[in-house]
Amino acid sequence: MDVVVVGAGINGSWTALHLAKQGYKVILIEQFPLPHTRGSSHGQSRGIRKAYPEPFLTHMMEDAYEQWHQLEKETGVHLMKETGLLVTGKRDDPYFADTVKSFEVNPGSSYAVHDPKGMSRTFPNLTMESNIWGCYDPAAGVLMADKALKTVWSLFQNSGGTIIDNCLVEKVVPFGDRTKIFLDSGRALTSKAVVICAGPWTNRLLEPLGWRLPLNPIKIPVFYYKANGHIPHTFIFDDDELRTHVWGIPELEYKGLVKICLHTGPNINPESRDIVDVTPDKERLREYISKNFPNVEPTPSIEESCIYTVSPDGVHILDKHPKYPNIVVGCGFSGSGFKLGPVTGEFLANLATGKPPKFSNEPFLASRFDSVGTSSLQSYL
Repeated sequence: MDVVVVGAGINGSWTALHLAKQGYKVILIEQFPLPHTRGSSHGQSRGIRKAYPEPFLTHMMEDAYEQWHQLEKETGVHLMKETGLLVTGKRDDPYFADTVKSFEVNPGSSYAVHDPKGMSRTFPNLTMESNIWGCYDPAAGVLMADKALKTVWSLFQNSGGTIIDNCLVEKVVPFGDRTKIFLDSGRALTSKAVVICAGPWTNRLLEPLGWRLPLNPIKIPVFYYKANGHIPHTFIFDDDELRTHVWGIPELEYKGLVKICLHTGPNINPESRDIVDVTPDKERLREYISKNFPNVEPTPSIEESCIYTVSPDGVHILDKHPKYPNIVVGCGFSGSGFKLGPVTGEFLANLATGKPPKFSNEPFLASRFDSVGTSSLQSYL
């Protein structure tokens, strides 16, 4: 076996697909029966956009769009719906200001900035405060998440890959220049490399190897609200002073309902995700919706759950183990990993096979956290 990929969420699945299409023998392992709703990639919709406060992510999204469109052409499955994205916030708040700057340094991406008067003219169905600006990303939209996952799995299998689901990886053990992957079925696989995309379960596999990464799993309560005349765009609102980040998707999954969520939530154990109280999150959204969205009922009609696995700076970790370079990890996607799946998958596939990445690895190295003592390699290695 050339590569074993652990975790069949969107990033692990794209990694496996890239490897299989390059001719490698690949097994993709998932601990739960597929499809499932216990991780971070499930659901009918995910936003896709170029509007990021990090210029390198805006740049990478150009490639992500190309690969998503190529997947649609290759399979004949329609996966994206263009809606446009409205980013709102105070002009000088870091998130809003950095998003505009990110567009400015990536001249190939179109965008439009609206001052507060322009906001009231262009989006009259919003009642935001007079100091709120807007940045519009016309190419943004919605990815059909579950459909996308199934499409990637199907193409992976058609490219010669193997999926093993409902199977827990108990441990990964370095074995000379190879790795052994021990499964709860009693089976052991030997491969040249392993890629771990296990979300909030990542450290369970890394800690026995002496490596602990600064990952914080949180629950994201996903709410759907009745709406009549709400904006037809995806949106993001960020207020640094209020420490509030809200995002939403227009009517799509349920007729007459829009999806609106906070970009944060309570800390959790992923094995008991839904026992935490999300009443405070629901109340924060009720206040926000009542104040800003006059055409949306502030009490949710449907509630679902998702998990973010958050890194300290909200940017992914894509790296090799400090001692075992054939053990590669992709994690800490912090709620922004789905749309970048094709690029992340190719990045991780190249790490696993020793090929140079398309993009700089510097923003994604785990060692960027060493100075604050949050990423460590135990002394016995």
